[in-house]
Amino acid sequence: MTAPLTYALIAHVLVGVLAIGLTHLVFMHFLRKTPSWKYLRSLAGWATIGFLGSWASGAYYYVVYYGKAVKPVILKGAYPWAHQVIMEAKEHIFIMLPFMSLALWFLILVLEKQQDDKIKKAVRNLALTILLFGAFIAGAGIIISGAARS
Repeated sequence: MTAPLTYALIAHVLVGVLAIGLTHLVFMHFLRKTPSWKYLRSLAGWATIGFLGSWASGAYYYVVYYGKAVKPVILKGAYPWAHQVIMEAKEHIFIMLPFMSLALWFLILVLEKQQDDKIKKAVRNLALTILLFGAFIAGAGIIISGAARS
């Protein structure tokens, strides 16, 4: 694997985990009775940038290297389901995350101007959904990496 591919993979993982952590902070902050909207805007904005960065670096790695070098190894190895099931699920969920995060950021902007408890709960649940999807994707990456090494 070339240096740019290594850096892309490292960026994919680190920036993705950072975005998940920022989304966790958004969710936790929504549990407060009176959240700081400025803080929420900032967290959600950076999380969106993080998911987009992870998306771009992961896409580069996937298109240039994974399909040719890693996928065949996994499919011929002891755990072909790691690609057939886990990676397929990861791909489809990962496509949605930046858009969900962007929607979260936008809804925080709307909610800041027009506070409504029902909308606040829905936005909090969106943050939780993004967080859970992100955790699944991180776990899926660990499983896929393990399958490639077996």
